[in-house]
Amino acid sequence: MLTAYRTSRDGTLGIRPSFEKNSWINMTAPSKEEINEVSLFYNIPIEFLEDPLDLEESARIEYDEDTNSTLIINDFPTMDVNNNQFDSYITIPIPIGIILGKDYIVTVCSQSNSPLENTIKKNVNTSMKNRFALEVLLSISTQYIDKLKLLNKQRLKIESHLRDSLTNKQLYDLMDIEKSLVYFLISLKANSDVITKLFRTHSIKLYEDDIDLLEDVRIEINQGIETTELYTRILDSITGSFSSLISNELNNTMKTLTIFTIFLTLPTLVFSFFGMNVTLPMGDKNPLAWIITLIIALILVIWIRLTLRRKKIF
Repeated sequence: MLTAYRTSRDGTLGIRPSFEKNSWINMTAPSKEEINEVSLFYNIPIEFLEDPLDLEESARIEYDEDTNSTLIINDFPTMDVNNNQFDSYITIPIPIGIILGKDYIVTVCSQSNSPLENTIKKNVNTSMKNRFALEVLLSISTQYIDKLKLLNKQRLKIESHLRDSLTNKQLYDLMDIEKSLVYFLISLKANSDVITKLFRTHSIKLYEDDIDLLEDVRIEINQGIETTELYTRILDSITGSFSSLISNELNNTMKTLTIFTIFLTLPTLVFSFFGMNVTLPMGDKNPLAWIITLIIALILVIWIRLTLRRKKIF
């Protein structure tokens, strides 16, 4: 899908029926024909339009001298649609490309995304291409913070349930959060490298207000990285603590079963011994013989219990 926007003289951002100068072309999962059309009209390298559609593409910035165009690729957080039971955010496979030229700005993404929708709501001037790109980058970095807050709320909710009972579903949910945090950290660090390069690049002219906005983007990304690392450490601590708790409960269960087995085995040994054609105490025909047998078994049980208690096992 391809949509052209342009800011009118009264400052409002509106849709245009055709390509114009100083316009914004938003391409969402474009077809091959749309890519070729935009590439020919604005003289954009075809790979600049195709690379952001590659799900394995990493965040970077690239400049083409022949066409005087700059490509900025950033990763943005999006919900994993394959997980219906839990809000999981996958960032690496969803890059967004921003292409800046002399009299145009083009955004390319494999799916609809909220960073561009938020930029449209801000009514950004399409003739200020560099400011437009920075607004998109700021929207992306802000979304990371918002999504991290959602993940932390999910973690707190799961942690409260873990205190009552531990189930496999809760463990899988924690694994989803941990996986999402890993994706967040990788993508945020890659985006941070892009922002650092923007401060040094000469292909994009930045005014004083643009530099301030770019600094805001860097602050947001650094905050996202620090928050992600903090949440990752907290999650590692939680999983480690509950792993130790599960192991301790299992040890207690095995110890209890072992003690019961010992107590049940000793009388069985005594009764089995005298049941193998062995003469009972005080003679086989003495009515008190079976009582003495019980007393022998009871003495062994008491002796084992005192031994275990002395060793602080029971």
